[in-house]
Formats: sequence, C-alpha cells, structure tokens
Amino acid sequence: MKTNKISILLPTRKRTQQVINSVGSLLSQVRDTSRIEILIAYDEDDEESRKFFAETWVPYLSQCEATTRVFETERFGYTKLNRYVNFLAEQASGDILMFWNDDALMQTEDWDLEIDKGMDNWCGCLRMPCTTMQHPFALFPIFPREWIDFFGCVSPVTHSDWWIYHVTTQSSCFKDIPVYVYHDRADVTGNNNDETYKETSYSTDGKDPTNPDDYSHPQRRKEIVEWIQKLRKHLHGI
Repeated sequence: MKTNKISILLPTRKRTQQVINSVGSLLSQVRDTSRIEILIAYDEDDEESRKFFAETWVPYLSQCEATTRVFETERFGYTKLNRYVNFLAEQASGDILMFWNDDALMQTEDWDLEIDKGMDNWCGCLRMPCTTMQHPFALFPIFPREWIDFFGCVSPVTHSDWWIYHVTTQSSCFKDIPVYVYHDRADVTGNNNDETYKETSYSTDGKDPTNPDDYSHPQRRKEIVEWIQKLRKHLHGI
C-alpha cells in the first residue's frame, strides 16, 4: 500500500483561533505529520490573518514536521469559493488533495492511514462523513492530485463539493471512508456565528442560471456532462 503525501486546502478569513483549533485537530491525530502539506489562503484585506500568519503561525507549527504554505489572495468572497480552492490546488505538491474548513475538527485517529487504504488502487473521490450533519455531498472531498492535470482545475463552480460529488458518483468512483469530521458550522451547532459566517451566501447554489459560477448555468450544465463522460472513458473505457 502506497504512503501518500496529503495536501490540505484551507481558505480562511478572520478566523485565526479557529485555524489553530482546526489544524490542531488534524495534526494531533495524524500518524505522520511529515507527509502533511497545509496550504492556506486568506484575503488581502484581512489584517487579522496577515498579522497572525506573520507573527504566530510559524512558531505554532514549529513543533511538528508538517509543511505549511500561506498565501494572501485577492478577495474573491464566498460566492467564488472555488477560486481559492483552484488556486491552492495548483500550488499543492501532494499526491492527494483534501478539502478542509476552519470550522472543521478531525475526530478520527490515524486518519492519514485510512486515506491510504481508501486510495489503494483507487482513483476517485473519498468522502469523510460529518458527525454533525447528514449532507448529501462530500463536504470535505479527498481526491488524487492528477484530477488537476486531467481537468485543468478542481471545479468551475462555487460549490466544488457539489461538482466533485456529481462527477465522481456518476462515474462510479466515489466511496466513504471511516474518517469522521465534526463540522462546527453556525447553522448546525450554533457556534462560529461570526462576521465570516454571516457573509456566506448560497446565491450560487443552483438558483441563478445567469451566473457563470452557479452550477445551474447552461455552460456549467454542459460542462459537467463533458467531465463525467471524460472521466468514465478514462476509468472504464466507456
């Protein structure tokens, strides 16, 4: 069984303590921190994060062997969340890419070993179930780095989890693994009901076909069929 390098993709905004808690939950329960790469993006107008990552972050991580790369980006906002993810994925050097949130907490010990088992002779999407909610998609999808080379990006729509879920389930390359995440989201647990959460918007959630970032847009609907067909042909020759 191959031991994979895992790249964590983590956009954040004005949530420095949550980043410490969230990343801490990953690193405290991983078997081998040296195989973990954490890629973080924060907005150029986020002074709190700029100060935190410049002054506090490096000393905090000095106790482990994980690699961290932090980027200051244009403020795309929640309705263009995929732009952060696409950018971070392009920077990743890991074999495996994994979505993560600053309001997520890892609950499974040796979760990296479970990813290895799930990815053994596998080239699709792995889902980590959330213990706080039954979500139909993979809120924290795990997939091979080759996805970027194959398709050119993680996702062309805001809700990348929706996109990855539908492409992989309809290509018969999606499965759950026994790794559990506590998603401490305001509308689910009542926590983290802060400015960042209140700025979220679900306007690009299949409701606006005039918006090119919405998966209901005619071009995106055409594109997802093309992605599914391309992946099916690659995996199954059909």
